[in-house]
Amino acid sequence: MRRVWRRPYLGAPARASLLPSLGLALITAACGASATAAHHDGATAARLAPPCAQRAGATLARAASLPAASIVATAFTADGGEASCRFTIRGAGGARTLDVVAELDSAPQAYYRLERESVEFGQNVLWHNEGAAAYPRYVAHLGLEADWFASTGQLITTDGVRLITILVNSAPAHAPGGAERLAATLARCYLGPLVQPRA
Repeated sequence: MRRVWRRPYLGAPARASLLPSLGLALITAACGASATAAHHDGATAARLAPPCAQRAGATLARAASLPAASIVATAFTADGGEASCRFTIRGAGGARTLDVVAELDSAPQAYYRLERESVEFGQNVLWHNEGAAAYPRYVAHLGLEADWFASTGQLITTDGVRLITILVNSAPAHAPGGAERLAATLARCYLGPLVQPRA
């Protein structure tokens, strides 16, 4: 996936600009949406699971093989105004054995913004010679599209209505499938019916 350069609290560096031709194509596509469509997306988003939904915490606990009652869910608003939740468990000595952030961005054109972030991230990997392992990795059967960014512990997906970002800061070593599977499992809690991007 992509590093969320637009959200400083995630600790990601600023991303480079898109290639002009791709940027123009994405801007053109975004401008094609009508005010009615944007209103429809907003109404749909309001019916979807909120960041700190009880089901999300319970699902995360099962995926991490942890007791659901031990997870603390803290709602907050990200720097860009996105509704967010931080799920944590503190172990012995106060150290966080689980620290996962879910951020739900309901702004219009979620799919095109996901595409743009993925391309920008890939360009940055290339320009900074970070190696093939740092490139966004496609995650199958998750939303309209999903990518995993191993270097930042971040997954981004969308149902066409919301841009869903899951950041795994720390997870139990015994969690089946590791951080990527943990993030994908949590992301499914927030996905609604898939809405194809408008031309």
